[in-house]
Amino acid sequence: MFRLTLKELLAKKLRLLTTALAVMLGVAFMAGTLVLTDTMNRTFDGLLSDAYSGTDAFVRGESELDDSTAAAPRIDASVVDTVAQADGVQASMGFITGYAQIVGHDGKALGNPGMGAPTMGETWITDDELNPYELREGRSPAAHGEVVIDQNSANTGDFALGETISVLTKDGANDFTITGFAGFGDASSPGGASAVLFTVDDAQTYVSAPGKFDSVLVRAEAGVTQEALQASIATIVPNDVEVLTGTEITQETQDDIKGGLAFFNTFLLAFAAIALFVGAFIIFNTFSIIVTQRQKEMALLRAIGASSKQVMRSVMVEALAVGAIASVAGLITGIGVAAGLKKLLDAFGLDLPAGGLAVTGSTVITSIIVGTTVTLASAYFPARKAAKVPPIAAMRSVALDRTASSRKRPIIGSLITALGVGSIMSGLSSGAIALVGLGALVTFVGVSVLAPVLARPASKVLGWPMHRGTKMSGTLARENAIRNPKRTASTAAALMIGVALVGFIATFAASTKASINGSVDQNFGGDFVIESGTNGEMGGLSHTLTTDLAARAEFANVTSDRGVAAEIDGSGVFMSSWDSNTMPALFDVDVQQGDSSNLGADGAAVFEDYAKDHDLLIGSPVAIAFSQGTVNLTVEAIFADQAWTGPVFVDHAVLDGVGADPLDSNIYVQMADGVNADAAQASLDQLTAEYPTAKVLDREGFKDAKGSKIDLILNLIYALLALAIVIALMGITNTLALSIFERTRELGVLRAVGMSRAQVKATVRWEAMIIAVFGTLLGLSIGLFFGWSMVHALSDQGIDTLVIPVRTLGVVTAIAALAGVAASIMPARRAAKLDVLEAIASQ
Repeated sequence: MFRLTLKELLAKKLRLLTTALAVMLGVAFMAGTLVLTDTMNRTFDGLLSDAYSGTDAFVRGESELDDSTAAAPRIDASVVDTVAQADGVQASMGFITGYAQIVGHDGKALGNPGMGAPTMGETWITDDELNPYELREGRSPAAHGEVVIDQNSANTGDFALGETISVLTKDGANDFTITGFAGFGDASSPGGASAVLFTVDDAQTYVSAPGKFDSVLVRAEAGVTQEALQASIATIVPNDVEVLTGTEITQETQDDIKGGLAFFNTFLLAFAAIALFVGAFIIFNTFSIIVTQRQKEMALLRAIGASSKQVMRSVMVEALAVGAIASVAGLITGIGVAAGLKKLLDAFGLDLPAGGLAVTGSTVITSIIVGTTVTLASAYFPARKAAKVPPIAAMRSVALDRTASSRKRPIIGSLITALGVGSIMSGLSSGAIALVGLGALVTFVGVSVLAPVLARPASKVLGWPMHRGTKMSGTLARENAIRNPKRTASTAAALMIGVALVGFIATFAASTKASINGSVDQNFGGDFVIESGTNGEMGGLSHTLTTDLAARAEFANVTSDRGVAAEIDGSGVFMSSWDSNTMPALFDVDVQQGDSSNLGADGAAVFEDYAKDHDLLIGSPVAIAFSQGTVNLTVEAIFADQAWTGPVFVDHAVLDGVGADPLDSNIYVQMADGVNADAAQASLDQLTAEYPTAKVLDREGFKDAKGSKIDLILNLIYALLALAIVIALMGITNTLALSIFERTRELGVLRAVGMSRAQVKATVRWEAMIIAVFGTLLGLSIGLFFGWSMVHALSDQGIDTLVIPVRTLGVVTAIAALAGVAASIMPARRAAKLDVLEAIASQ
């Protein structure tokens, strides 16, 4: 049986290739993501190990938050002096890091801290062993107004030594002279981030605050271990200061970078999983047809003594071979995918040092196991069917799968679908993303089980225009799709998944845009928005700009916002701060109780649902923990619309009080009565000229800018989903090719009674279109439901307008139909070229 299986595989090389291709693409995407992840981890681990190689202890303020990526509270300069006196300290240096952004020759800021790597301002460390940077050209900064910049920024901006550059900081734009270029280990920058390296005094002036540092880097005396140095320092520093060993800070920083890249990796792996899931349907369908085609052969094997287990093992061995070949090919292809993704990251500004890709043993094993397992699992039920072929079937002259839909199928399919829908709704209401993902998977399975029940009536309806318009070819295509609804449904199911996700994303994106536009129209009373492109934590606009605008007579009201991570009762919350005295004049947050117009340094406004969940009332005390410290506030207002503010907002005075940098994310402007819009626009352009990151937008421009950000993400998702749709179309090609083999005699008879080659081709094309449109409509129905569910779940967060993008979905349907026709070209040609006599003589 084993030799027979191998001969069967070798005799059908094309079938083996087309079946393996679906799995190969999914494995390639997964392997590419894993290889890229391992490469980035290895690269950054090495970079950070080198950067901290001379650091034996790291001293910093103790953060109130568990999140290690949040900025720790700054420490006094006295702590630096105290650390220097500890036993075992050979050298120590105070270190500062914060926001700074270089302005290029064209007046535009380098880097994009809102969507990419950070733009940092740091102190130049004069101790070579403690300094993570290496001077490559020029000299270190020694006087006020001198800086060293990273080599990558120097290359990108085409800067020269001795040149004067403008640098944006929390105090606005200031000019500095470049004295040197530095690399970060072997890289030209810290992972694509830009770095401006100041003297200590300038760093305190422009990045930190006078007399303040972010941390202390410490080098031990010879023979003193890191642990001994840590203990020595810990005994003399204040209680609100923590001491880490060099190994601990290295590991923490490495983990933070891995955590920052985790979303990107998960995002790519999700699409790999989708591709494999689509591939599983194709494999199932392919093996189902193969088993049907070989029914007579298997019955003969049973008749001459082969057991049902041997027949099943034969099919599973074939699946094992397909899975193994596809997985190995996918792994090899995945290395090329990883190289392409690495270049894509380089284009986005993530600077990775030159070096080979990291192909680990775990990646190899995972890729092969996943690809092979998916193939075996998909082939299991067709193999069971093959094992049940009775010997008497050997006497049948035709081997067609005429299995009708069972009576249990609608019940089982409905139950599975209901379970999936329930899981989605439960996950959306509770915020459990894993439950939503599981529900989506179960829903797809449930609809796939129901699909054969729907395929027969759907094929009748979809094939009716073809039947009426083309007579013979259209009628035959329609009847072919109707008489085998299981094959029609399983072929369409693969396309259904990709289209469902496209429909969901398109619906959710359109609804999000409409909700944003509606919120601008209903809740925003301003005339202009000045965007910084950040949330205020990773950079932003100096608050001095807001102050300058507020002082101008042509503007009646000016307010600004910042985003900040915090914790309330140990639970994380991303909240905002505002100029609360002007904010109510520009925004209607539907205050239910209290007054949000004068929160000051000790008040907070809370969203009504959040207040209910946390038992907060007007006058209730609420302790909000920021990374820099905990602030005890009082609830002064409860509001009902959190689209602009998040669940909690405070006045800027609260963040200023804990020492957060005064960087605004957005500035909102309302014109004074009688001021012309063009004049106001000109005034804003003039006032923001020294802020290259400031983008002045009117109301319509603000809507368009929000929409363009959604479109950017949308296009990326579409590009990745295209992989799943391509795999699904390959499945249509494969299924049609195999079904033509199955119907060889039938086609021969049709040709013998006068059917032309062109009519044969048309029949195959029409059948492909029926399958493609059926899968598309099924997918769009699911996608629209997913979109409605998401909008319903997020209605209290500002996404409250359901919009069905009819034009987009119509284009998707048309493209799917045309793609189905394209997928049928090769099978149609093969069908048309069949020799009539040989076809009639086939068994």
